[in-house]
Amino acid sequence: MSVTLPIETERLLIRSFDAEADSAPMLGVYGDPEVMRFILGGALADVEAVKALLDGYADAHRSFGFSSWGVVERASDSLIGDVGFAIFEPTGDIELGYTLARSHWGHGYATEAASACLAAGLAQLSAERIIAVVDEANESSLCVADRIGMRRVSVISAHGRPHVLCAAK
Repeated sequence: MSVTLPIETERLLIRSFDAEADSAPMLGVYGDPEVMRFILGGALADVEAVKALLDGYADAHRSFGFSSWGVVERASDSLIGDVGFAIFEPTGDIELGYTLARSHWGHGYATEAASACLAAGLAQLSAERIIAVVDEANESSLCVADRIGMRRVSVISAHGRPHVLCAAK
């Protein structure tokens, strides 16, 4: 059970991270407090913290066959965020997540990346369902989950706040 990379869409390329090369560009995403407002732990402090996170993603991909991957805007060849999967510990489900640089919000990139990633996961992973766990206050992310066909299942408490659990089968 493994997701085949790269995943290509009309405007995006989804690929594994290169921790050395991608840490500095991803600091612009993971170090932005507004981008990380709904992410557990908040903004990362420096390139070393980002490198450690990207190294962890590589380890997860080797262990599970999936992880978070880099989202590259094909027209500019710029790394603009991440999309991918993790295990949501409270339920054991595969969880879809997506994070984009603020400069790339509002262009449909999150929907495009999440939709392609979800399709690959549903086709290639042996999972009963794939979920997204979205902070109830994160309207933009909830809209992405809705647009890619995920169904709102319930409201749960995660990380001390209400979150909407969305699912796709």
